[in-house]
Amino acid sequence: MRFLHTADWHLGRIFYGQYLTDDQAHVLENQFFTILKDEKIDGILLAGDIFDRAVPPIEAVELWDSIITRLAMDYKVPLFVVSGNHDGAERLEVGRSMLSQSGIHIWGSPHHALQPFEFEGPDGKVSICPMPFSEPRRIGDALGLSSDTPSLEMAQYIENVGDVESKTKAKSKRSKSKKASIDVVEASLFANVDMANAKYVEIETFDTFEQDLDRNNEATLNLHNYDQMYQTWSNHLRNQVPKGMRSIAISHAFVMGGEVGGSERTLSVGGSEQVNPQVFKDFHYTALGHLHGPQRMGADYIRYSGSPLKYSFDEHTQKKSFTIIDMDIKGEVDISTIPVEAKRDVVILEGYFEDLLNNKELQAKHKDDYVQARLLDTMPIMDGMAKLRQVYHRCMTIDLVGRVVAPMADMGDAVFKELNERELFNQFAETVWKEPLTEREQQYINSVWDRILKED
Repeated sequence: MRFLHTADWHLGRIFYGQYLTDDQAHVLENQFFTILKDEKIDGILLAGDIFDRAVPPIEAVELWDSIITRLAMDYKVPLFVVSGNHDGAERLEVGRSMLSQSGIHIWGSPHHALQPFEFEGPDGKVSICPMPFSEPRRIGDALGLSSDTPSLEMAQYIENVGDVESKTKAKSKRSKSKKASIDVVEASLFANVDMANAKYVEIETFDTFEQDLDRNNEATLNLHNYDQMYQTWSNHLRNQVPKGMRSIAISHAFVMGGEVGGSERTLSVGGSEQVNPQVFKDFHYTALGHLHGPQRMGADYIRYSGSPLKYSFDEHTQKKSFTIIDMDIKGEVDISTIPVEAKRDVVILEGYFEDLLNNKELQAKHKDDYVQARLLDTMPIMDGMAKLRQVYHRCMTIDLVGRVVAPMADMGDAVFKELNERELFNQFAETVWKEPLTEREQQYINSVWDRILKED
């Protein structure tokens, strides 16, 4: 069975004042549907943040409507969707019962995500276990839990993790000389994984994990703790999967150890929103959304697909892709990716202003890309953005990296009181640029002061 995993579309995104709907439509209406046909996809896993905000612009809603209509009417490929932290969960679920009859399955509220959906594929059934982004208390309400009630599931969770941790410590004494495989989570978390998935387990130690155990040493649920509530939710869904049936979780969450880019919105304050990858170890595959860089979370079968487009200049080096999952009848998965063919790239060009302005080869390559210019010049540049946009049409921002501000001189209040406006500005300019104004610059700034005084 073959699935396409994608997430974080952020339809309606604004990038430095410009809507990206046209760029999103280019990828989704062309490449996305081509992949569905060429790769013979049996189902689509869309792990949240369909829209960029709870009340998206009309153009974003129209693009979403066009996509799900084509999927249901023309391609007839089932779509499994969970809401993300940017989505308005209730709005996204509008018409969910009717859409489900056409193969568009949407879960926005945890109250609607308490049972797996059994999907009949070409080689048998797979349980789709939805876990849309939700605050811990909403999950607790949906599961009928209260904070003062001991949880058998939580007690078992803590006991299992403690047992696994002790086994890992014993094992590490026998293999100190063996180099650990570099990844983002602790090997012990996956020591109890089914042997069918054993080949994926290559995990690194997590320093904070033992501290988490200390905080959770009482087997009671904290309805404000993302990790505990997502674990309880995961157990609830997994226990309802028929014995022997394959299972896929779809979740929008910040999994502990993930590499954060520059455009993800924080889910909560202080890092409490993080979910341990232990939560997803018992599923045959987990399709994650929220982090915009494609990455595996300790094992190949737990991974983020990443966003289809670059949504900040911090992401300029990321390789965006669609993730293809081939699952056999035992639930083992093989992962492959297809690079996204974006209409425009997001790039950072660094150099001196005149060099960027006159480099014809660079201009031809990035003429229509979204550009951040990192200028090495130490002197002021007049009308820099306007001039750059003549050759780089979508230059969005300038970063003046060459102008390092020197520490301000230690001056008493009396010195400033004795200076007029012009002298104060000249002193500031000399402190910042490490040299006094030139004769030409002094003439220009004098004309500015004259104009200001006349206007006053």
